Amino acid sequence: MTACGCFECIAMVIPEANGVMIVSREDTSMTPAGMTFSTLAGMAGGGLQTPGIMGHGKFYILSPKFISSDGGFKRVVWMSSILKEQMAEQLKLVAEREGDPDLIDKICDERVATDVEGLVNYVTEKNHPALTMPSLL
Repeated sequence: MTACGCFECIAMVIPEANGVMIVSREDTSMTPAGMTFSTLAGMAGGGLQTPGIMGHGKFYILSPKFISSDGGFKRVVWMSSILKEQMAEQLKLVAEREGDPDLIDKICDERVATDVEGLVNYVTEKNHPALTMPSLL
């Protein structure tokens, strides 16, 4: 998938957690990928295709079609806290639709971990469903 650079979010595969992270354009913090949004945007934008990275709008996260062939919203293991706060009610409905009403609490953010080790520890502690899904790679 290509994007010009006008996206609100970037989704990126985090293989160690068998899931994806979603970072918001409004988030300036470090991500578990070891890069900020602006660095990732250079990989996701400009019409280039980079495997495992996708620029998208924030409301795409709410769609039943969001990364549906890879397991959908249950694959989200890390998300910028600003998205979790701004979209709290909508994300709660998505979690309920996916059959896991507590899913949002199982999704890590930058207040908990900004590295892969911290992310994996968090999702393991929370028993995140992505850990039992088929491998992404």
